[in-house]
Amino acid sequence: MTTPVLLFSLVGLGFFYLENLVFFPHVRLRLLDLLVFIVGLRPSLGLAISLGLALGLLQDCYAVTPFGVHMGSSLVLVAAARFCRQRFLWQRVSTLILATLTALTLQEGFYQLIMEMLGIPGPALKDFLNYHSLEILGTLALAPLMYALVLGLEKTLGRFGWRPMREPTASGDF
Repeated sequence: MTTPVLLFSLVGLGFFYLENLVFFPHVRLRLLDLLVFIVGLRPSLGLAISLGLALGLLQDCYAVTPFGVHMGSSLVLVAAARFCRQRFLWQRVSTLILATLTALTLQEGFYQLIMEMLGIPGPALKDFLNYHSLEILGTLALAPLMYALVLGLEKTLGRFGWRPMREPTASGDF
């Protein structure tokens, strides 16, 4: 399990640099959050949790928010992905985009709730809705591409012998 975590963490690190050092002043996308959500949709729960913790820790080290806020919001994304994974059919792009929209909205709500509980003032509601809704919509446009990237990385890992955990069969035997 170490190899997939390292590979997806390196991809996440690349997205982190792209997001914060190249795009930041002009474009704000949630590429790390999208990666965590898409990996959470795949069969391996251990990979999704460890990736969420690693990338959440990376964001916490860089941000000015209290330590653990981004890590907790990454785990909310993993939980939302696991919930959506059991209930949606993944043959359509519209289903993926709807689930991603729901998960990113839940994550933002969790983030704002934690910041409010800590007493850190957030932006005004108008600024929040304008800025963050455009940010989420821009990220949604990249969801099918990120899904294809994760599938490609899993196929590459499969060539080297890695297999994600299998789902239990319908008969209930594990």
